[in-house]
Formats: sequence, structure tokens, C-alpha cells
Amino acid sequence: MGNKIIYEKDYVTRINLKTATDQREKLIDFCLYGKNQFLAIGWSCVDFETDDYSAFYDTVVTYIHGQKRRLNPALNIFKDACVNDLFWTRDLNGIYWICRVTEPAKAYSNKDLDIGAVLPVKAYAVGLEVPGQIKASFNRSRGGIVQRLQEPVIIEYSKFVFNKLSNEEFYEVNSNIANNMIDNLPAFELEELVISYIQIVEGYYLLSNSIANKSTTVKIECQFISRDINNVKKAVVQVKAKQATALDALSFKAYEDKDYYIYLYAPTINNMEKMKNVIKITPKELQDFYDKYKAILPESITQFENLFNIGFSEKK
Repeated sequence: MGNKIIYEKDYVTRINLKTATDQREKLIDFCLYGKNQFLAIGWSCVDFETDDYSAFYDTVVTYIHGQKRRLNPALNIFKDACVNDLFWTRDLNGIYWICRVTEPAKAYSNKDLDIGAVLPVKAYAVGLEVPGQIKASFNRSRGGIVQRLQEPVIIEYSKFVFNKLSNEEFYEVNSNIANNMIDNLPAFELEELVISYIQIVEGYYLLSNSIANKSTTVKIECQFISRDINNVKKAVVQVKAKQATALDALSFKAYEDKDYYIYLYAPTINNMEKMKNVIKITPKELQDFYDKYKAILPESITQFENLFNIGFSEKK
């Protein structure tokens, strides 16, 4: 391919292939495993005779408003989708798929599978392992049919994976984002890296039942207890990415009062001098840790090193 495509969106989209059919396996087979591949949405209850998506959209909007229901965001996602936009979906075996839009959305009626419209795509099976942010978008309770993922590294990862599986350099991948992988790790991977650091370097183990639900406003990610039975210590951690606002160490005073050590990873931490048990993890410490222990770190983290064939210790 001569010229690589410049990706024009600041997001990729996650979509669940789930209409109001009791034949979901057939729905996914139709979408992903045929010669022609599609993403699909429902509303097959609306009758129309053309494949014009605009007409379908207007009809569905009128139907939904007549029932005083809210418009599902998937309708607008399909309306706004352009050729070469990237989507992620997942089949019933838990396999993740990367999909490139090949044509605009069109109306398509299949009442058995409750399909009202399709988005033609070229799709490739990626496997079971993808970045945590992509996994979480599928697993989030009440996450809806669609979600836009806007982390820059997830966009670059998506382009890279499509290029790799299609065996052509279709998209231009921005390798500049790899100049500092830690700064550009998605939130889930950054948290996992910091949690791994605390367990391996600081000598704690994770209390798995303490991991905070992402829908809460809990100030900590999770809790730890030390491995040294002669010096039992408790700890908590909070992780904030490069673009986050400053953390106030004093906001963790309640944990210190209960004899916890507080590990913080953030671009700026205020009032540390007013606390006794706060430990700041620096980007250099995290990078050194990655270099030393990457052989035993989760693939969800280390795969970003291979994303642009640039490693922390191999940069020119």
C-alpha cells in the first residue's frame, strides 16, 4: 500500500454485538464469521424498504420518541461512523476483534436476529489478551452497547494491531507516543504496574477483595499487607496519570491514623511534609522496575513495549 491512512478520529469504539434476539450465537456468526462482515444493531421492529441509514435512523427516532424512551447512543455511533474508523467487539468465546469500517452504515432487516442496520467492516480476531482498558469497557456493568475509548495509546494500539493482522501498513502509527511508555500507559495498566511494584519491590501482597470498584469514589485503588511476619505493615495506594490534577497527601490522613503506609504515584503531590507514612513512587523508580522485572509482568502491560518495537532500554 502506497500511502498510509491518517486516522482522523480521537477515539476508537467498543461495541457489543447484542440485539434483542434469543439467537445471539447466530447473530455473531452472521457478523464476524461470514465472507462479508458486519457490526449490527437492532430495531428490526421498524419497517422500511430501502437500505438508506438516514431514513432508518429518522424512523427509529420517531418510534422511540413516540414511546417516550431515550435514544440509544449506538444509533448515533452508526450514523457518525466513517470509512476506516476502528471498532472493537467480542464474540461468545471471549475473543476480541478489531474492525475497520469499509462502508457507511445501511439499513438491513433481519427480524429473527433483530437486525435493523449494519455497518460493513473488515474484522480480524485478536485473541483473549488485549489492554485492560479495552477489556474493562466490555465488562463494565451498565456499560451499554457502545463506548468511545479515547486514550491515545489505545488508539495507536488499535491501528498497530489492525496493521499487523491485515499484513499491510494500512494506518500511520504515531510512534512518538512511545517515547515515554509510562506516561502513556492506559489507566488500568499504569495501576497494575504500580501495584506490581509495591508487591515485588516493597514486599507486600495484594488483598484482592480490597480492589476498588471503578464506579465508586474511593480514594485508594486497593490495600496490601506485608509479607514479613516479624514486621507486619498495612498499606494502600493511589495512582494518578500524568495529566491528572495534584494529589493532596493530607486527604489520606485517615489511613495514616490507622497505621497504614500510603503509596502515591502522581504528577504532583502536595503536603507530603505534613505526613509521616506517605511514600512517593517516582516515574524513574517505576521505569527501572519495569526494565528489571518485565519478564514476569502481565502481558497486558508489556505488550505496549512491543507496540512500536521500541523498548525502554532500546530507545535511540
